[in-house]
Formats: sequence, structure tokens, C-alpha cells
Amino acid sequence: MCGFRARPRAGPGDRGSSATSAQLLQNRGHASSRGPEAWNPQELCSDGLSLAADGYDGARVSVAAAPATGLRAYGQVLGLPGARSFVAAGILARFPRATLSLGIILLVSAATGSFASAGLVVAPLVGGMAVAAPLWSSRMDRHGQARVILISLGCLVLAASGLLALVLTGAPFWTWLVAAFATGAAIPDLTSAVRARWTVLAPESQRTPALALETIADQMVFIAGPPAITAVAAALDPAVAMLGSLGLGVVGGVWLAAQRATQPPPQPGGARRGLVLPPAGVVPIALACVALGGVFGAFDVSLVGWADVGDRPWLAGPAFSALAVAIAIGSVVTGARTWRLSPAARYIGFAALAAVVAAGLPFAQGSVPLLFGVILLLGLAVSPVMVSGILVASARAPEGRVTETLAYPTAAMSLGVPIGGVIAGAALDATGPAAALVTIAVSLASAATIAAAGEALLRIGSRRG
Repeated sequence: MCGFRARPRAGPGDRGSSATSAQLLQNRGHASSRGPEAWNPQELCSDGLSLAADGYDGARVSVAAAPATGLRAYGQVLGLPGARSFVAAGILARFPRATLSLGIILLVSAATGSFASAGLVVAPLVGGMAVAAPLWSSRMDRHGQARVILISLGCLVLAASGLLALVLTGAPFWTWLVAAFATGAAIPDLTSAVRARWTVLAPESQRTPALALETIADQMVFIAGPPAITAVAAALDPAVAMLGSLGLGVVGGVWLAAQRATQPPPQPGGARRGLVLPPAGVVPIALACVALGGVFGAFDVSLVGWADVGDRPWLAGPAFSALAVAIAIGSVVTGARTWRLSPAARYIGFAALAAVVAAGLPFAQGSVPLLFGVILLLGLAVSPVMVSGILVASARAPEGRVTETLAYPTAAMSLGVPIGGVIAGAALDATGPAAALVTIAVSLASAATIAAAGEALLRIGSRRG
């Protein structure tokens, strides 16, 4: 830690081009005629040093060494002030988005004896999440994360409690659908809120390991969450499992909201927008992420069908875990490497590579070890796609719209999951698991094609502009 002190951060200030870090700090922290003006830790990197703040009032400034490589890169980003705390809070806060749909499936299927009815209730839940996530994130950019997170969590508790009461009391089925949509719409995208904190705290050279760390956290929740929810539902009651998922999310969200020192500064003076639309630069990746979400929806349905046809339904769970573990390992490797390709190029290239790998799934279905080997390779190939998509959104986020922009890839993937599931389900019913597995490769090829075409259009537009 260095001995400099800085004033509270309120917004962007003048940028010095040739001053040293000490001079920049002096200019920003001690020019009393300028009033309580802000400084941004990323603005103080022009001399090759990486500076980060861990608070507003009397914020300390840390001088980091050159970016580490390999696994040390993760230790370096986690050593930034406040990072460990908001990463831990973010892991808990992810549980509703990752497991609430499964909790509702278990609840509704137990109440009605129909998985078809459970699927109908989950559909508006996912739709609500996809529609509302950018709206909540936009309000976080404008009013600050803490305030919006607490409001959204209050709405979530009310909506989810209402859905639970309607199901348990046997209310008309259409009311379940309305309550499910309201519940989904009340779930804030706290993953994007955590990622937005990295854009403030970590310098550009440390973004890849920082955002790869978030993908690893995603997979941790998806590996541990569904089995835990299922076990609680089996041992106690589906309602208890649903409430447990909700409770973990509320604890994590409140913990994250309490950490105001690392949240991006609010931008209340931004232009008022009646309709929230994604920035043009992130549209290609967002559209490609719809297809990428379709990969996971198709994978879930295809592997369940494959396991059922082979009279081995218990193999579906290990297959899901194998993919999640491989994605987590691939994300560790992605964040530990120094890449020469741009994030957009990595997204396109690895999506195409993953499509080639996924094309082997139908041919491997006859052998369990071979199929699991292809699944592991698929996860390793998909992980750079997921990390790169977030990096593209981070780099192209307009000022004052960071959290909102980071929400679009996540929302797009949420939208794509049921689409991929429906297409794979139709293929499964028509011809069997082989055709359903083909839809995984088609979805990945579509993601690569959409991203490549979109990037080309952006380049053409920039030349004409």
C-alpha cells in the first residue's frame, strides 16, 4: 500500500497525460479549489502502474505490480481491495437465477403430478428474467447497486412467496403463470453487478482473469446448486428447497449491497431513456449469446433423452456435472493465459471449434466413456466463448451503462436456453437422441456465424461513419 490519500470518487475528472501517479493524485486529491472531485483508479494507470481504491472517504490507493501470469493472476485480482468479499457474496447471490427454476419444477410437479405443467410454469419465469435483467441493471447504473439490489430483493421475496402460496393452496393454474413471470422479473442479474465491480477495480490488463473468475463462480453454483436443491426436496419438501434457494440469494444480495465501496459510482445525470436498448457494439455478441444459451438448453434435453433411452436415467446428472466441471477448468486456463487475439475473435474462433467438437456427440453416444470424453472436450472449448463474450461487453459498455451492458449476454443466454430445449425436444421426439445431439453443434455454429456477421457489419458501419 502506498501512503497517498484520495478524495471521494464522484465521477470522471480531467485526465493527465504525462504526469506521474503521485502528481495525478496530488492534482486530484489536494486541489481544494476543485471541490470534492473524484478520481477513478483506472485513470491513474498512464504511467504503467495499476492503482485501485477500496473505498470512497479517505480511500487508500494500492500500487500493483505488473500483471501476473498463470494461476498467480487469480491471486493478484483477488488481492485487490474488497475483491474477495464481493466475489463470495456474488456466489451466494447467484443461487436464485441458477436453481429457482429447478425448485419450481420440483414444487409444481409434486403438486400436480405433471412435469409438463411444471415446464409451463418455468417458461414465464425464464421469460421474466430475460426481460427484466437489463432493466434492473440499468437502474443500478443510474441509482447505484446497493439501492436497487435491496428493492429488487424485496420484490423477489414477495413474488416468490406469492407463487409458493398459490401452488400450495391449489389456486387456478393461470395465476401460477402470472406469479412465475413476476418472480422471474423480480430476480436481479447480480452476476452482472459483480462483473461491473471488476471494471472499476481491475485495470484492463487484469480483466481476463477477473471475468474468468466469475465464469468459474457460475459453474460452482451450477455444479453444487441443483444436486443440493434436489436433495433437500427429496429429504424434506420441495417448498423448503425453493425457500432455501431464495434465502441464499437474499443473503448474498444483501451482503453485496452492503459493500458500497466497490460498486461503480452511480450516474444519475445520464440521459433518460424510455426504452432500454443494448448499445450497438454489444448487439452481435448478445444475439450470438441467444444461440449459445440454446446450446445449454439443447444439451440438457438431449442428455436426459439419451439417458432415458438407454435405461440409465441416473447418467444425466453426471453428464451435466462433467460439462460444468470442464467449463470451470477451461475458464481457469482462459484467465491464466495471455491472449493475442481480441475477445471478439476468441469468441468466434472458439465457438466454431466447439461446434466441431459437438459434432462428435452423436457418434459417441453408443459408448458412455467416449461420450463423456467428448463432453469434457466440449466444456473446455465452450469456456473461452463464455469468458470472451463478457469481455466484449465490458470493453464496449458506454459510460454510465456498465452493469446494464454486462446484463445483455446473460439475459440473451437465458432467452436461448428454452429455445434450444424446445428444438432439441422436437428432434428427440421425432428421431431420437442422435438428432437432438446434433442441435448442440448447430447452436454453436450459429453462435459463431452470428458473431462473425455482426462484427463484420460493425466494421463496415465504422468505416462509413
